[in-house]
Amino acid sequence: MQEYLEKIKNALKIIGNIEEKYKIKRNADVDVPLLYCGVAQSNIIKDLSEDVKAYFSDPYKPAGKSAFLKNFFDKFMREVGGARVEQTLYRLQISEKIFLYCAFWPWGSNPVKTSIRIGLICYEQADTDYFSEKLKDEF
Repeated sequence: MQEYLEKIKNALKIIGNIEEKYKIKRNADVDVPLLYCGVAQSNIIKDLSEDVKAYFSDPYKPAGKSAFLKNFFDKFMREVGGARVEQTLYRLQISEKIFLYCAFWPWGSNPVKTSIRIGLICYEQADTDYFSEKLKDEF
């Protein structure tokens, strides 16, 4: 697992980038060790997407496309809770069982706001425990 730390830490630099460049603040009420959550004005998402692509590549599930079948049959999609048509999901595969993701989830109740989530999905509990300890100051 140690061999994956640098790749993950490098990709997590996007958090500092979005906080500094776009003035997005971390949601203080989200206290999950491997999850960053912030809220952005929806009008910056197009520009923010370009920055995210530099770390994650093209979206795994772009906005405007259905993920109906993926939501049921794709383990990664199930782990992030699925995705609706208007949501964008980026994925960076670290290993066969470890994925970093960035999601843009527009607010249905307030369409000028979009939640930004950056998280690490581990299919094995031992990996989750390891990375929770090693990356506790990165998220």
